[in-house]
Amino acid sequence: MSGTTIWDIAGLCVASAAITGLICYHASSIGRAIQVMDKPDGARKLHQKETPLIGGPAILVPALAISFLSYVTLSFAPIMFVALVATLAAFIIGLIDDRIALSPTLRVGLLTAVIVAVLFIDPLFILHTLAFRIFGVTFSVALPNFFAAPFVVLMILGFVNAANMADGMNGQLLGSVMLWSVFTVRYMGLDAGLPYIAVICSTLVAFAFNLRGRLFTGSSGAYATSLLVAFGAIAAYRTANGVMAAQVPVYWFWLPVLDCVRLMAWRVLNGRSPFAADRNHFHHMLLEHMRPSRALLVYLTLLAAPGIAAMVSEEAASVTLVFCIALYSIFIVANREALRKKYLFRPFSALRILASSFGRDVSQSRVRSSPV
Repeated sequence: MSGTTIWDIAGLCVASAAITGLICYHASSIGRAIQVMDKPDGARKLHQKETPLIGGPAILVPALAISFLSYVTLSFAPIMFVALVATLAAFIIGLIDDRIALSPTLRVGLLTAVIVAVLFIDPLFILHTLAFRIFGVTFSVALPNFFAAPFVVLMILGFVNAANMADGMNGQLLGSVMLWSVFTVRYMGLDAGLPYIAVICSTLVAFAFNLRGRLFTGSSGAYATSLLVAFGAIAAYRTANGVMAAQVPVYWFWLPVLDCVRLMAWRVLNGRSPFAADRNHFHHMLLEHMRPSRALLVYLTLLAAPGIAAMVSEEAASVTLVFCIALYSIFIVANREALRKKYLFRPFSALRILASSFGRDVSQSRVRSSPV
């Protein structure tokens, strides 16, 4: 560390968490004052009462302030400074979206401009070579110069979209952000990873309020935290000096990305827009068959398992990832068959339903779909 102590970091994080708690406690008043209240509509939005979209401000206002302050006063290595400025920009875009509902095209355009600006200013975030290490086999993939930056832009946009689509259950996104931030700090260290430590502390407080339905994350939180996490994964890989293999972020992000790809493909195959709203997300399926607390536990356990295994070895992570994808796939197919046959899902019946579906024309199955 560069002239700082663990007590400096602890003090900053306590301050960040305390400010978050204060904002969360007054979330309704703040939400009404800045006009970011989410109203239930009985179709897409099924919560019981008007809820403030203050999770983003509650986390990012103190976390970003603490991070910028640390660069000025504590001589932290500012490798994430440009990414933090981009996170602030994404936060503002999301806050405007929460207020006036920007069009999808404008949102994507603005976020793309932010990402491109970061790559133009700081080449740290441009990936020219991806070094993989799987089951003891090491190999590298070199990206042509003309493709390296566009590849990063598309990768980050895809992840931000996937994370935003996965923000449909109380605690889901915030729990995910905490896990991803922990994984990032594991490779970046306490010094460079201070912004993520502040995010962990603030998110933990907001997570408690979100679980009780006192506030939602909002677009401001979804866009900014996912963008910060994406840049953190790239920075961790670029600064890990070979300790972190290129596939490690796959162990972290696999679940929302896979579910996003599945949903978009399913919508296109059914003649719908890939960005259309529905209730066929993995978390919606979990909520149909179990209590919200258990659904959240299942989701976060599946999400975290490969990343935790990666702390042991890449081999363990790869095996765990394959196992988790298999469980996810079994649940998706079993849920589809259960809906078609009007079965009531019960523990262990997924395997029975899946087995009964073998040899049948799955194109004849129909998935119940209703607006989000």
